[in-house]
Amino acid sequence: MKRFFLTFIFVLMFVSFASAEIQTLGIFKQGDDVDLVQTCASCTYNNITSVISPNSTEVIGNFPMTKTGSVYKFTLGSDNTTQFGTYIVNGIGDLDGADTIWSYDFKVNYRGAEVTSSQSILYVVLFMVLFFTFILILFGINELPESNRQDEEGRILSVTYLKYLRPALWFVEWMIVIAILYLSSNLAFAFLTEQLFAKILFMLFQITFGITPIIVIVWMVWIYVQMFHDKQFQAMLNRGIFPQGKLP
Repeated sequence: MKRFFLTFIFVLMFVSFASAEIQTLGIFKQGDDVDLVQTCASCTYNNITSVISPNSTEVIGNFPMTKTGSVYKFTLGSDNTTQFGTYIVNGIGDLDGADTIWSYDFKVNYRGAEVTSSQSILYVVLFMVLFFTFILILFGINELPESNRQDEEGRILSVTYLKYLRPALWFVEWMIVIAILYLSSNLAFAFLTEQLFAKILFMLFQITFGITPIIVIVWMVWIYVQMFHDKQFQAMLNRGIFPQGKLP
């Protein structure tokens, strides 16, 4: 009976320690340092025995943890947190003088935070809004005139300034494409464990965003030149002269 009672007390103490252990350390950003911690008031040491990466390889082996009061800490360097997924931390400490193993995990992703269901829904809704806006503007562009109004013989009858709305809408389409690429890359980083597709999307975003200033300059110069020519055409029409040397 006495042995049963002592065994029961030991199991109770062990369960209490296990329940107080950290089950998960949380979510961290890719490439950041991660402070691995463990708390134990009755321990004289705690060591990290191994850290297992998401691809089941051992990141580090046996390392002692630094003690501050009842808190033990070891900093896992940023070069060891480059993979997405769940890392397993294994350790050992002398709880009440008895070697006791412990284990917990932490996750690494692109954002360093978990994407909630509400955030996922918001991302999807925003993506759909951008996509359908792109389609609607595309239909609108096709309904706009491409050039000045001409007769069957190719003579300009009037200057159509509504045609300048086409390049403006094409620029809006370009900005929507950039937004879709950025949103898609973030979604891929958040939900895909394989980073290649996300990196390609983000690279395309960087390229399109980087050349946008050049496109803006070329677009403004083109608009200025076209409007200058249209003013000349309009002046000729006001004098009763049709372009291409043709009279009415």
